Amino acid sequence: MTPIPVRRSLRTIGQNLANQRKLLGLTAKMVAERAGTTPPTISKLENGEGTSLEIALRVMRVLGLMDTVVAATDPFATERGRLMVDEKLPDRVRVRRDG
Repeated sequence: MTPIPVRRSLRTIGQNLANQRKLLGLTAKMVAERAGTTPPTISKLENGEGTSLEIALRVMRVLGLMDTVVAATDPFATERGRLMVDEKLPDRVRVRRDG
């Protein structure tokens, strides 16, 4: 089951993508063709239904949003990340099992 905050975010992102598509004067069919997917998949994405991250990024690329979204996930762009930039980033995070 998808948590409520995630569902809300899916709907918001979907609406934002639909708005951007319309501002650019593109139809769902045009975006689908350029992103290598189908109009029903564009509809699902714009309606906040789950799609793969790859498809979402392909659509964002067509709409000129991909680089901004990728940059938004950079942990070193956050205040905490900038404070920790001098610390060594671990290769792996291991869970200790006490038992």
